[in-house]
Amino acid sequence: MVSWAITGATRGIGLEYVNNLSADSNNEVFALIRSRTTAGALEDLAADRKNIHIIETDISRPEKLKETAAEISKSTNGSLDVVILNASSPGPDTFALSPSDFRGKEEALENEFYENVKANIISNIYVIDSLVDLIRKGHEKKIVFISSQSGDIEFNRITGLTAQIGYSVSKAGMNLVMTKIGAELAQEGIKTLSLSPGWVNTDAGKLMPREILSMQMIDIEAAKAVTGDPDVRKWIIGAFHKVDPNVEGPRPVEESVADQLRVIGNLSAAESGKFLTHHGNHDQWF
Repeated sequence: MVSWAITGATRGIGLEYVNNLSADSNNEVFALIRSRTTAGALEDLAADRKNIHIIETDISRPEKLKETAAEISKSTNGSLDVVILNASSPGPDTFALSPSDFRGKEEALENEFYENVKANIISNIYVIDSLVDLIRKGHEKKIVFISSQSGDIEFNRITGLTAQIGYSVSKAGMNLVMTKIGAELAQEGIKTLSLSPGWVNTDAGKLMPREILSMQMIDIEAAKAVTGDPDVRKWIIGAFHKVDPNVEGPRPVEESVADQLRVIGNLSAAESGKFLTHHGNHDQWF
C-alpha cells in the first residue's frame, strides 16, 4: 500500500485529498487534524472507508507530533510514502492591511509576521522533522507543501495585490524552505515540492463580501467566499485577468486535487524543490 499523511484534513482541499486517495484501496490515508469535534464530514468518510485513519494532533507542538509519528509507524511498519502539508492559517485580523498601513502600528506589524511565520513555516518544519524518518523508509519519499499564488512575486507584481503581507511572505518563505529541504535530502532519494492549488471553490473563506471589496484585496484561497457578490466577483476577475484573461471563476475542489495528484505523481528528482502550479508549470495559476 501507498501511505499518505495529510494535515488540515477536515475540510476543503485537505478533505478532498482524503476522499480522492481513500477511494483507492491501495492507499492508506492518515488524516491529521486538530480536533474531531469539527470533523463531521471526515468522520462520515472514515466510517465507510477503513483505509482512513484520523489522528488528532497539534502541528505547533513537536512533542505531540512525535506521538503522531509513532501512531503512523504502528500502522505502516515504520514508513510513510507521502506527506501533504495542507494545514494553513491566514494569520491575525490585520491581514487586510497593506505594508504602509502598518505605519505607527509596530506591534501589529510584528504580530502579522510572527503569527503567519509560526503557522505557515515553523509548524510545517515541525511536521517534516517529525515524519522525515518515516519518509526515509517509504517508497515514494515525497514531501509536498500546499502553497499559494500569494507567495509568488510575479503574481503579486502583475495583479497589484497589496494586502495579506504576512501570509504572502510566509507562503513564499515556506517555498524556499522546501527548496532547501529538497537539497538537503536529495542524496537520500527524498523529493520535495511546493504546489499551488489554483483558485478553488471551497468553503474555508469566512469574510463578508463587502468587507473584502472595501479592503481592495483578495487572495486566491480567500476568493472562494465572495464569488456570490457581483461587485466583488467583478473586482476579483479584473485582478486575475491581468495574469490570465481566460479565468472565469474558481474550479471545483475535486478537479484541483485531481490535478495536484497528477503533478505529485510525476514529481521527479529533477523537479524536486520547485514551486509549481496544479498544472505542473510555474505560470498557469488557474
